[in-house]
Amino acid sequence: MRKLLFSFVFLGFVTSGYAQSTSNESISLQACQADTIVFSFDITSPYNIGNTFSVEMSDASGNFTGNFVSTSALLAYGVSVGNEIEVLIPDNSSQGLYKFRMISSNPVLVSDTISNVIIGANPQTGFSAFNWFDKAGELTFCEGDTALLVVDAPPAGQSYTQQWLSGGAPIAGETGDTLFVVASGTYGVEVSSNLCDATSMDTVVNSYLPSAAVFAQGGAGINFVGIDSIRMCKGTIATLEHFGFPAPGILGFEYQWLKDDSVNIFGQPVIYPVQDDTLSSITVDTSGTWYLEVTSLPGGCKDTSKVFTVIVDTVPATATVVQNWPWQSLPSSTLCLTDSALLTAQDTVLGSTWEYQWQIAYPSGSSSWLNLANDTMPWMVVDTSIVADTADYRLLITNEACSYITNEQTINFVNFPTILIQPGDSLGICVYDSVLVSLQSNALNFAWNGGLFTGKQNFLSVPGQYVIEAFGVNQCKTIDTIDIYNYTLVAAASANPPVISPGESTVLSATGGVSYYWFADAPSYYSNQQSSTTEALPSVDTITYFIQVEDLNGCEDTASVQVFVIEQDSAIIYSNTYGNIQNVITPNGDGRNDVLDLSGITAGDDCEFTVYTRWGTPVFNQEVYNNAWGGTTDGGSALEDGTYYFVLTHNNEIRVKSAVTILNNF
Repeated sequence: MRKLLFSFVFLGFVTSGYAQSTSNESISLQACQADTIVFSFDITSPYNIGNTFSVEMSDASGNFTGNFVSTSALLAYGVSVGNEIEVLIPDNSSQGLYKFRMISSNPVLVSDTISNVIIGANPQTGFSAFNWFDKAGELTFCEGDTALLVVDAPPAGQSYTQQWLSGGAPIAGETGDTLFVVASGTYGVEVSSNLCDATSMDTVVNSYLPSAAVFAQGGAGINFVGIDSIRMCKGTIATLEHFGFPAPGILGFEYQWLKDDSVNIFGQPVIYPVQDDTLSSITVDTSGTWYLEVTSLPGGCKDTSKVFTVIVDTVPATATVVQNWPWQSLPSSTLCLTDSALLTAQDTVLGSTWEYQWQIAYPSGSSSWLNLANDTMPWMVVDTSIVADTADYRLLITNEACSYITNEQTINFVNFPTILIQPGDSLGICVYDSVLVSLQSNALNFAWNGGLFTGKQNFLSVPGQYVIEAFGVNQCKTIDTIDIYNYTLVAAASANPPVISPGESTVLSATGGVSYYWFADAPSYYSNQQSSTTEALPSVDTITYFIQVEDLNGCEDTASVQVFVIEQDSAIIYSNTYGNIQNVITPNGDGRNDVLDLSGITAGDDCEFTVYTRWGTPVFNQEVYNNAWGGTTDGGSALEDGTYYFVLTHNNEIRVKSAVTILNNF
């Protein structure tokens, strides 16, 4: 709508006119439908009070028919200049030539007429839209698509020119009757005809794209790796879901889930729809990449989400076992304190993403699991450096998002059995005696000297060291020793002198103990039979005295000594009977007098030969003398130099008694 300024002369008025192009009423003026014309005039003489002015417009034929077009009557009656009254050209005015005049009300006067005013018809400014939909009353097209605006055709016989506007400003180069809209904005069109132009109402055109964002519902075992990917363990089910809300005017969405794990003949990934997955959410349990295509209702606007990645890790499932050592035929979970057990996983994947962590629960059965520092291999050695007691062990295996806890292994450590040797571990016994040794022990079985005896008690009589092995649970073994030794007791007896005359006595002496007892193989008199020294008077010509000695340990030993009583008896052959009997031997190996030769006396008879010291102690005996005694003991040891006595008997009758001297180095 335009505003035009006209002027004219009216009765007592002095008028001046202003218009689009001229102020001379004789020149044709121009206005358009809905324009506002301002009439300006001066009042040169007063009118009656209450006078008003109105403007009348003729019809297209130039006839005034009472069509007053002033917007409102102007109250004016005094002399004045610059009065103005607005006139609105009716929209329904047909195009043509029109006249205008002013009429006062008091008094009623009519001004001069302004003729030849051309009223032009405004061009049509409507346009139509294509490829759009109604979103809450808004003209909307899908983002990425194009909306088409088309200006309404002019009436027959007319032609228009156009200028498309965006935000009220001309769009450069857009002067045709169509406009392709690719972006949201406020659009209009300015249409010009030969006489008039008009601008359409602003029309808001919006582009729309539904949100196609995808998110994963959180939950146990689902780890987010950024906003567009998750990592989870095999067996876990994740839900992927559309993240978006309908905008005003959008009633809802249609969905289609897509994947790209297929390739074309060129090896390029191909995105394809997942059959029957047309809901807003989808459950997944495998590795892959997913997309969501969202279509708006109404409008059919489509958008595809960015790729959403799901990584599914395998469960590192395995079991632990107790592995036997190379020297074992079978593994054992019950150990001695010095043993160890090898725990290992049945399945191992070294160098991969599997990570291992051994754990311990102590006490056993407490379920208080703790990580064992540095035990991060598929195996571990269990010994008392960890805990010297029974405990539970298990293996925690992780593979990225997956974790697995194996079965438990209980390793039992048992103490070594105890041994207490009674009455002690170092015992002395008398010769030919024995001692009962008992074991106080919690062992299950025993072995003495490698298993020669397996009881808990043992009579020991042989001196030496005995090794005792005590076996407990799992054959855990404790070793101890016991030493058995003989008390040193050597009884010795002597007679002084060993050879006496009838009626004489001899003094018997003994050593080696603390108590003594004398007895003989024939009746004898003793001055003190229970003393280490006693005077003895034999009742026979040859008598053997015995001494029984006992020491502080109760051990006993016996020694003997012979005493000879020289008397005349026709049954005894004395040495002087045979005259020159050998009385010296020199056992030096020179072949002369090395042995005592009594062959002349034995005369082939089986004679018994016995040698005594000068104290009556026997040192050599031969039941059938072979005439080869060389000055030795029964054991073959050489006797010291000195005088010794020998007795040669036959059928228990003394054939000769005599002395012999040994000279070893003569």
